[in-house]
Amino acid sequence: GPQGTLFGASSQGGAVRFITPTPSLTQSSVYSRAAVNSTKDGGIGYEAGVAVGLPIIEGTLGLRLSAYHRRDAGWIDRQSWQDANDREENANFSDTTVLRAAMLWEPAAGLTIAPSIYYQDLKFNDRGDLWTRCPATTGSPINPDTVPCPNGVSDPGAGKHLNYSPIRQPSRDRFYLPSLKIGYDAGAISINSVTSYFDRHVEDINDATNVNDRVTFGNAYLFPITPGFDKSITWQNPNIYQKVFTQEVRLSGGDTDSPIKWTVGGYYSRGSVKSDLPIYQPHFNDLYFVRYGRTPQAAGVPPLVNGNARYYGNEETIEESIAAFANVDVKVVDRLTLNLGARYSRDTLDFDVVERGVSYVGGISTAAGRLRENPFLPKVGLSFQATRNALYYASFARGYRTGGVNKTLPDVCRTEADALGIDNANTYQSDRTDSYEIGTKNRLLGGSLQYEISAYYTKWNNIQQQLRLQCAFSLVANTAAATSKGFDASITMRPDSNLTIGAAVGYTDATYDETIQIGTAPIVVGGQQLGATPWTINLNAEYHLPTNSDLDPFIRFQYNYRSVNRGTFLWQVPTSTTYDPTRVLPTEAQSLDARAGVTLGPVSLQIYGENILNNVGYIANTPIYARGPLWRGSTLRPRTIGLQLIGRY
Repeated sequence: GPQGTLFGASSQGGAVRFITPTPSLTQSSVYSRAAVNSTKDGGIGYEAGVAVGLPIIEGTLGLRLSAYHRRDAGWIDRQSWQDANDREENANFSDTTVLRAAMLWEPAAGLTIAPSIYYQDLKFNDRGDLWTRCPATTGSPINPDTVPCPNGVSDPGAGKHLNYSPIRQPSRDRFYLPSLKIGYDAGAISINSVTSYFDRHVEDINDATNVNDRVTFGNAYLFPITPGFDKSITWQNPNIYQKVFTQEVRLSGGDTDSPIKWTVGGYYSRGSVKSDLPIYQPHFNDLYFVRYGRTPQAAGVPPLVNGNARYYGNEETIEESIAAFANVDVKVVDRLTLNLGARYSRDTLDFDVVERGVSYVGGISTAAGRLRENPFLPKVGLSFQATRNALYYASFARGYRTGGVNKTLPDVCRTEADALGIDNANTYQSDRTDSYEIGTKNRLLGGSLQYEISAYYTKWNNIQQQLRLQCAFSLVANTAAATSKGFDASITMRPDSNLTIGAAVGYTDATYDETIQIGTAPIVVGGQQLGATPWTINLNAEYHLPTNSDLDPFIRFQYNYRSVNRGTFLWQVPTSTTYDPTRVLPTEAQSLDARAGVTLGPVSLQIYGENILNNVGYIANTPIYARGPLWRGSTLRPRTIGLQLIGRY
């Protein structure tokens, strides 16, 4: 549930913390890992990493360094539908590089100073979507007999994973995160300060040929070919630059046996985001003349930006947050603990948006302003430790997500937006979740049997929803409220010291509470699903074979299952503008993984398989526009078999 009291706006639905190893002041250590694997109908993947920790000054100064690189093999073949010679096998591979350095300094008893820096670079060579349906010919007035999918469409079960984008669509996401943590433990009271700076740059290239050309010139130009151009390609090249400074100070008191444990603190963050989004369409003027028999200038259409971009958007936002928070655990009576927490913040968002392009009157649109909000996030919990092995709890918590900025809708979208009653609001407000949860955690049979059960009920108000318009633009609006309810249960059993068996099941039902419509066209309908997977199941088992030597052979299995959400969705509602009776539901997702290995002292050699039954049904499969002939989809990664070597020293 929401963790807004301690973590703020970034934890509306919950929080996952990645805790990295702390350098040791007394012990040296080395952890290394290397692996190679092969994906069915795809390429070769590999990984290699090492982490080294050592005390520099015994008991006072420690250092830990780590480096890691991973290649995830591709399995989708791309061939341009415009150029038979432009092709690449297993194009959707990716590379990840991670570097980290951390230091721990304890200059005096109770005082610790821990600087660190984390760097990550994630590169995708190409997108991983499949072309799953395709017309026999383009049907275009210019090239009616061209076959857009010359090798047929994808058939994952038969090993055909095909993409016909006319360009490669790479992306890169890299960031570095230096931080400084200073802590002082005075016994009854401790104080911690965490300072960090996040610097991120994301760049993509996205094929928009089958979207923008069709929207501008009509469905007959879904596959455009323009006289005088070897290739008619429209592409986006978004660049996002993000910089965030944060400072947090926490003061805590009370040890494990104290009747009262408390934390108070303050938080400050200032983040800037600069995004540039050009949409290049060099053939726009020529195709416009072919389609309409006159030049864009003669029709009063603004010129291309810089001679080749139909759109160029620049957006700058500065988000600032100042917050105070407190949390207290009070032992009301023996074994009964009351938890109270609250967070109050002052959030501001300044924005400046400039958009230029052929869709705007005068060729330009600007917007600037400020959004202010003051969210208050309470939390109440009650836990009862019935026995040493049985805990029961109930809680209420509130979470929120900050508002944001929309780009200005161009005039080409005005008719559709007016019909839906959508104004040209530049900002949208925060949304909020109120979550109620009850649960229990238990250990039986001396700890050899453990189980957890929880149920929740969440109200989600003022939901931020992305509305996609037929003009190829979209905006975010605060729409209806929704209710999400469900449960989770897990059990772990150890029949003997060599065998561990586990199972977990979860159920979620998340639907909108009401229908909101303009005229006869609904934006959301009551009972419409938010898209969450209804049922999730995880089964796992691990067995260590007993031996009379130092060898420790083991085998491990894990099965994951995700059911299909059958709706209702908006595309299933006949009165919706997105109604599409041609669409089909995706398949359920299930994967069986296995791993077997042997450990001898500090070294472990393992062979593993992921998705070993090769379940590659479509987990997503949709037309690019309602009732359109071109569909794109995705599957799980096909069966992957690998060998891994791990060393610990």
